[in-house]
Parts: sequence; structure tokens; C-alpha cells
Amino acid sequence: MDLARTLKTLWLRRRLLAVGALVALVAALLSIYRVGLFPPSLEGRTNVFASASTQILVDTPDSAFADLSYDLESLDTRASVFARFLASPAAVALIAREAKLPFDAIEAQGPFELNVPEVQQASTAERRSSQIIGEGAVYRLRFENNPSLPIVTVFAQAPDTREAERLAAAVPTALRRYIDRIQVQQQTPPDRQVEIRRLGKANGAIVNRGANLQIATLVFIIVLGGWCMLLIPAQTIARGWREVGLEGENGRSNGVPRNGHGPGEDVLRSERERQRAR
Repeated sequence: MDLARTLKTLWLRRRLLAVGALVALVAALLSIYRVGLFPPSLEGRTNVFASASTQILVDTPDSAFADLSYDLESLDTRASVFARFLASPAAVALIAREAKLPFDAIEAQGPFELNVPEVQQASTAERRSSQIIGEGAVYRLRFENNPSLPIVTVFAQAPDTREAERLAAAVPTALRRYIDRIQVQQQTPPDRQVEIRRLGKANGAIVNRGANLQIATLVFIIVLGGWCMLLIPAQTIARGWREVGLEGENGRSNGVPRNGHGPGEDVLRSERERQRAR
């Protein structure tokens, strides 16, 4: 019964319901598009993104993995240092140059160690300033490192698959060129140099395909539902006001004049006038 009454109320107020549907449609469009007024523009929001990953091996020129006489502990330490360096603003600038992307559009984080208190993992002032700049970034990088392995894992996020793969592939290239330049400047002997190797091609894929349609549909339903919830009480209040007004009109039509005197006072006045005439 309540559902039937509600539907009847909405049908009687179908013009206002149509206005609510229009408002909900505008809200849904604004959830997936960014509107500019000066100058007028319509730009799609980045709700859909792609992710790509690759790995970096910190090795020696002759490959320490093929010689049991090598101690990998020093390589593990360097990989941990490189992973932290890659999240710094200086490294992000090198990566942005290699990927041909704007520096301020990239945010980098990591690595995050397991079983370490959160206070010890808190960002330094330099890293936090970079994160604040990149909180609205379109491109994101995350680095992970296992302290017992000389491997750095790179995760990249971008608006589409091709850009995500390009961003992930730029990391090992930028790091290798940076390390090679330092070793040349310092004239590091070949047997003490570090070799940066990329383990395989960066592979990417769309993470949340169809997110724009889902977001727009959800916003439309929420706004229209809220409009209907406001419309039904408004109809009840309007009906109450009309009933109060009708009761007032009925009272006046039953003998209550506009000056506030009822019919009883008129009878008393007529009786007094007859007594005076006697």
C-alpha cells in the first residue's frame, strides 16, 4: 500500500520528477567530466586507469648469479638503496625526462618494508613534499624491494596501457644511465661496477574498465533517489497547507464574518434593540 501511494504521489508530481531526473543527469555527467567556464571546456576525468610492472636486477657486469664466488649481500644492499632513491624527486625528474612526461604529473612512493613500525616508515620532509605535489597526479610509481634479493619491482599507473608500460620501462633506463654516469665520473674499476638489468618487458593492462559508466550510474541513482525522498514530504506538507486553508474558508462560510463576530452577538444586539423600543 505504501509503495502504491508513493508511486501515485510521484506520478502526480511527474513534472517535478522530470526536473529531478534532469538534475541527476547533470550530476552524473559532472562526475565523469570536468567543466571549465573561462574558457568553456569539457574534459574527461581520469576514472579509468591502467597498471604496468617490471623488475630491475642489480648485478655485476659479468653477472654475479653465474659465479658462486660472488657475495650477493652487497648487491642486496645496493638494490635497497636504489629502490629508495627511485622514489626521490631527483630520480622522478630523470624518469619523467626518459618517459617524456611532465615531472609534476608523477607521484612516486615506496618501498614499504614489512614488520617495521609505521613511525619508522614515515615520509621525510623531502619525500612528503613530493607526495603533496603529486596527490592529484595522473601518473604514479610504486617501488618494492625484498632486502634479501637484489631486485627492485616497479609498478606504474597511467590513464591507458601504453603510457603505463612506457612509464614502467623508463625507470630501469633512467636508473642505468644515472649509475653509468656516476661510475664514469668516479672512474670506478670494471670489476667493482654495478650493472642495472631489466628483467623482461613491462606488461600492462586496464585495471578498472567501465569505471566511468559505473560512477555515472551510481551518481544518477543517488541524486534521483534523494530528489524523490525530498519530493514526497514536500507533497505531504503542501497537502497539509491546503487542508488548513480549506478549513479556514469553511469556517467563514458557516457564518463567521471577516470582522471576527459570530452569529450569537448579532442575536443579542437585536434583542437589546427591541427592549429599547418598548
